[in-house]
Amino acid sequence: MPKLNGAVKDVFVKTAIYPVATASKDGIPNVVPIHFVKIYDEDTILLVDNFMAKSLKNLQENPQLSISVWDMDKKQAYQIKGQATIVTSGKPFDEAVAWVKKGKPNLNPNSAILMKVTNIYNCQPGPDLGKELE
Repeated sequence: MPKLNGAVKDVFVKTAIYPVATASKDGIPNVVPIHFVKIYDEDTILLVDNFMAKSLKNLQENPQLSISVWDMDKKQAYQIKGQATIVTSGKPFDEAVAWVKKGKPNLNPNSAILMKVTNIYNCQPGPDLGKELE
């Protein structure tokens, strides 16, 4: 299983808005921009559900999701895929709520999404485009 370290981590933390893709059980895609996304540990990403109506329904039906990150200055980009777990109580949820409340006190997160990373792909143009990182 790939780890979120090195160049991937450097690019991830420079991204301000994360395009997050989900799909329904029938394969109908949905992509939304999400701000509250961060690396939780070396193989897990934390996303905060503030307004995720369609995406949350998709994740309940089909827990696969994908996130795109990029650094325009360094011309590096990655696609990160994984399996989601929806959390509405406990440490990850409490941390997500505290994080959101610190920046946006009037928002009330509905859940935390823990994405266990399963694949990372190189998305920068060149000979390694589309190659999976190990």
